[in-house]
Parts: sequence; structure tokens; C-alpha cells
Amino acid sequence: MEVEVKSKIVNASRELFFEFGPSRVKMEEIAEKLAMSKKTLYKHFDSKDDVLSAVLNDTHCRIEDLMQGFKHSMTASTDEGFLQNLSDAGKQMADHLNTVWQSPFLRDIQRSYPQYWQEFTVRRRNSILGMFQLICEEGKKRGVLRSELNYELFTLMYLACIENIMHPTVLNDLQMSGGAVFQMMMAIIFGGVMTDKGRAISTQFEHYWLAGSQMTTLYPNGSRTHSPN
Repeated sequence: MEVEVKSKIVNASRELFFEFGPSRVKMEEIAEKLAMSKKTLYKHFDSKDDVLSAVLNDTHCRIEDLMQGFKHSMTASTDEGFLQNLSDAGKQMADHLNTVWQSPFLRDIQRSYPQYWQEFTVRRRNSILGMFQLICEEGKKRGVLRSELNYELFTLMYLACIENIMHPTVLNDLQMSGGAVFQMMMAIIFGGVMTDKGRAISTQFEHYWLAGSQMTTLYPNGSRTHSPN
């Protein structure tokens, strides 16, 4: 019974927090939405901060549930199925992000509850790192991702994009929804920005890009020297 009541409180609070932002919601309003006395509400949660912590945990659990779609991709019997499942899981994640980022919820947490924002971003970071590493390893095994690239670096690049672009301030500046930005990022990271013509031309000098760290030595004074061929 306790779990059921707490779940109802979290769901009702989530709706209010997503609509108005948690800093603008009072415990009285949560109780009113539930047709519950404030005294009863305080029996289950000591403060609004406790309610917010529970809502954030619920939000993260929903993200984890969506990530199960990516894990399901690993079990596909064909490479086509693997990529199709990844695409479907990515779309579901993008739709969810669109809902989250269009609301004042996370923007308000970032501004008014920095400690909770930090905890949320750390959990998100760890989830993304673990899942993306699995995807890259499976893609290499199946031969749909290039084996010569450093996927630890690739994963960190992807994470940097998530942390620095999937951010309330940046999304507002871009005037794009969270879902649209996420889909565009995935298209660029996995598909690249070159046309078929650009890819064909780039193969003529791609080996210079891959070997760049071996060809150039940067000295402490900032001068450069090129290793002999």
C-alpha cells in the first residue's frame, strides 16, 4: 500500500513538475492534485526535495527502460535487424527526450537545484557510456562499424555531444527540440556529413587523417616538424 501511494504521488508530482518546473510547485498543490491532505502527503515524503529526488529517479528509470531497446538490438539474428533495432530504439529515445526537454522540468532543475542536476547528469553519463560501448563492440563484431577506429575515443566524442549539446541553454539557442537534435546528432555521428561523392574523393587522402599523429610532432615551443616518409 505504501509503495502504491508513493507511486501515485510521484506520478502526480511529475506531471506538475513537467508543466511548471519544480521550483514553482508547492506541496499544497501536489496534495490538491491527489485530493489528499498535506498531512498525509508529508507522511510519505518529508519535503518537496524528497519528492523531486523520487521524480528524478523515476525519470532516470524510464530512460533505463528505453535503453533496453538498445540491448535488444544486440540479439538480432541479422545485421539488418541489428541496425533496424538500433534505429527504432533511437527514435523512441528521441521521442522521450523531446517530451523531457520541451518542458521546463530539467531547465528549472539546472537553475534552481544544482545538486540534483549534477547527480542526474552523472547517472546519465554512466548509462550512456556503458550502452554506447556495447553498441560499438557489437557493431565491430558484425562488421558494420570500421574496425581500425578507436571506439573509446568515439564513445567519449559521443558523450561530449550529449553533455554539451543536449543541454537546456544550447537547445534554446538552436531553437530545436531535444528529439530533433538527438536524431540529427545520431545521423551525423554514424552517417557522417559527406555525400557519396565526398566519401569517394576522401578515400584518396584518408590515410593521412588516420596517420596524422604519426606524421606530425608538436614541440613544446609550438613549432612543428614532419616525420620523413
